[in-house]
Amino acid sequence: MEIQEQVPLSSLTTFKVGGAAQYVIHCGNVEDIKSALAFAGERALPWYVLGGGSNVLASDEGYAGVIIQPMLTGIRFEEGMEETHGNSSSVSVTAAAGEAWDPFVQACVGRELWGLENLAGIPGLVGGAPIQNIGAYGADVSQTISLVEALDTVTGEIKSFSNAECAFGYRDSIFKRTAQYIVLRVIFSLSKNAAPHTSYADLTVYQEKNGPLSTPQEIAAAVREIRARKFPDLRVSGTAGSFFKNPFITQEHYDVLLDKYPELPGFPVEIKEPASTSSEARAAVKIPLAWILDKVLDLRGHALGPVRLFEQQPLVVVAEKGATAHDVDVLGKEIEKKVFDATQIVIEREVRML
Repeated sequence: MEIQEQVPLSSLTTFKVGGAAQYVIHCGNVEDIKSALAFAGERALPWYVLGGGSNVLASDEGYAGVIIQPMLTGIRFEEGMEETHGNSSSVSVTAAAGEAWDPFVQACVGRELWGLENLAGIPGLVGGAPIQNIGAYGADVSQTISLVEALDTVTGEIKSFSNAECAFGYRDSIFKRTAQYIVLRVIFSLSKNAAPHTSYADLTVYQEKNGPLSTPQEIAAAVREIRARKFPDLRVSGTAGSFFKNPFITQEHYDVLLDKYPELPGFPVEIKEPASTSSEARAAVKIPLAWILDKVLDLRGHALGPVRLFEQQPLVVVAEKGATAHDVDVLGKEIEKKVFDATQIVIEREVRML
């Protein structure tokens, strides 16, 4: 266990902004995490678990508490645990929370395992994947997770969560809604059988230009190429990727908007409230917020000082050198107001505040 003091949060997050954390503790195993929790408790300090920092906006005031970084590593492919059902074959893959996400994806597609290829190129660590229920190009990670092992910070015990117990929602999970559990390991069920999902618009266009995508390696490479055009270079600029969630509205609301914006895309979905134990779902329409930001509000590249909406993908907020968390927040609030004024839609931020 390594304890550091007064560490700039700008060095721990991909937004590259934020003041100093009072303490940062790097934890290589479960006992280190328990010791870090005890360290915070002994000093009556709050604590916050921070992995790759790819979905966090850290305050300019810093964090007067303990930042816990679980850096557990290890990937296990249980080839002997393959289960064959009819003509489908699944392989159990266990990855520790501290493994970098994209290299983990590459390790899986390199073995010709299907399930994670559409999620290639996403920054961050494996431990953050179930918390945020990361998704891209028509896939959510919850579609492949069979089990999540987490430390219960109240009891000190390690608890296993089935897929259903994770209560996954759109960019949401039980781990995001409570700080009680710290993700340690994630167990994925991947397939050896071909299961390409390439109907997402960007992948369809890619195939029209470059030919069919028939292997997980090819899809992962295509996704990385597409993402490289839509997201700024993290080596140069700060960003947390998509800053806002795509909104879900009622059919009635969508019909009203269609009268005003006849080309507004909308995708009918069934939504089950994440916290609900009921099996009932409600009908809704998913709206691509980027379309509103671009076609309705003409906000591609819109800037306030050193922060702006990315020219290639207006859902992405970019922070240049000298930007502050306050600058990002002000731009975010401006965008929220503009969207509401034009559509009466209240949009939510995908980025977590620290």
